[in-house]
Amino acid sequence: MISPSRLPGALLVLACGVSLVVAQPATTKKAAFSSGPLSAINDVFDDLTELAPDRPPAVVVLCLKHPDTLRAALAAPPGSGRTNLDYFTKVARLAQETSGLRAVILHYAQLPDEHVFANTCVKALVITAMDRTLAESYNARIRATIRETSLPMIGFCGGCQIISGAFGGAISQMRPLREGEADPNPRYTPGIFKEWGFMPVRVTQRDPLFEGLGDQFVVREMHAWEITRLPECFEVLASTDACRVQVIRHKTRPLYGTQFHPEHATDEYPDGRRLIRNFFVTVGIAAPAVP
Repeated sequence: MISPSRLPGALLVLACGVSLVVAQPATTKKAAFSSGPLSAINDVFDDLTELAPDRPPAVVVLCLKHPDTLRAALAAPPGSGRTNLDYFTKVARLAQETSGLRAVILHYAQLPDEHVFANTCVKALVITAMDRTLAESYNARIRATIRETSLPMIGFCGGCQIISGAFGGAISQMRPLREGEADPNPRYTPGIFKEWGFMPVRVTQRDPLFEGLGDQFVVREMHAWEITRLPECFEVLASTDACRVQVIRHKTRPLYGTQFHPEHATDEYPDGRRLIRNFFVTVGIAAPAVP
């Protein structure tokens, strides 16, 4: 476990159980964009002033979705096609509940430079999935931000891949489907093998991230890409037969990534929620549950 002393100002929240952490109530100022890649995407992301050091401690949920995806979701009628917007609300709520801190939702195109999180109220970063990349200048900026910040960090799916990529990792599509092999989602990278749905993942190296989980746990998979070269500064903590790199941890920094989507935990499959909660405990932001 990483000592809280390494996280100055981190708020420790006492909890009676995994789901009984009370997040700090706080209103946030929303951003409006009239130009640039986020043009016309208003009232979705928070303003950068929410990072000011005099604001209550926060976890940043960092969105990697392409702006076109978000504009399409904003244009869709309520209740139809808006899942990409609901997703960030869901992740933010989960981050608040499991960390005890308020959640600030940002898009990576908002980051002015790699030092954006220095001297702020931010205590950790949660990096969400990516669908398409922006211009290389924005991609380079987020990779530099990941390398330069000392904050604890966890990335899901594409977020895990970009954390690896920030240190020189590589990704590629998974293998082609074999003759007669069913495609669980033909609309996404048709003809390519993918892990899709709630599936078991096998722990290959025990870590506090897996506290309360067995040597095998069940989480939501949704990917047709995988990390094929992991930087030497990372190690693999969990695998499946089809995808060796399922959970990664930096060897010296509080950086984690999961190829799967723990944020899509359900009452039937709660292991992902437990894993996220364990992350905040491991990095010293939330207190362990009282037995």
